[in-house]
Amino acid sequence: MVQIVLFGRKGCHLCEIVEAEIRAIDMIETSLTVVDVDKDRALLEMYLLRIPVVTVAGKEVFEASMMDTNGRWKERLRSGLRLP
Repeated sequence: MVQIVLFGRKGCHLCEIVEAEIRAIDMIETSLTVVDVDKDRALLEMYLLRIPVVTVAGKEVFEASMMDTNGRWKERLRSGLRLP
């Protein structure tokens, strides 16, 4: 099973949008884990200015800087979620 991890914060609207988009994609043999960076100081320092950050099988594939207002970010996210 391929592990997808979303690093974010509770109450982060961008994180919620990205999580909803990931959950809407039908992916076989994948598992999504949502990690609240506020619960780990090292993760908070690493990701705070970049959340939401998505990893697939441990590799970063998406972060907030890839988001835009015209919806192309969804294509970038889906492209990053292509399984290895």
